[in-house]
Amino acid sequence: MKCRLLIVLGFVVLLGCNHLGKPGDKKGAYTELKTTTASFNKTIHDFGALHEGETVGCFFVVTNTGKYPLVINNVEPGCGCTKVLFPTKPIQPGKDGEIEVRFDTRGFYGKQYKILRVDANINKKSKELVVSANVIN
Repeated sequence: MKCRLLIVLGFVVLLGCNHLGKPGDKKGAYTELKTTTASFNKTIHDFGALHEGETVGCFFVVTNTGKYPLVINNVEPGCGCTKVLFPTKPIQPGKDGEIEVRFDTRGFYGKQYKILRVDANINKKSKELVVSANVIN
C-alpha cells in the first residue's frame, strides 16, 4: 500500500514539474529592451590637484540619441570611495539624464583613476567613464 502511494505521489510531482516553462516559451518571460544609442558630454573628468580627505563631485550628461528609451540599469563604481547617482527612469529619445559622481579622497595619495561602468541598453552593453585626480597632502 505504501509503495503504491509513493508511486502515485512521484507521478503527481513529475506531472507538476511538466508545467514549468519550457525553453522557447516566451509567456511571462523577461523581454529584452530594444537597443538604442547614447552620447556623453564627456567620458573623462579630471578633478586636478586635491588634498587628501576632500570629497568632490561632478556630472556626466548622457543624451539618448536613439529611437528607443534609454534605460540605465546600473553604474558600477570602481571602489567604495566613489558614489554614483544615476537616472532610474527611462530617458526618452532626444532627452538628457545626469550621472552624478562623488569621489572621497580619504586614504588616497598620488594620481588616482576611477573607472565607472555604465550598464545600459546601448550597442556595446556598457560604457566606461573615468574620474581622475592627483591627491596631495
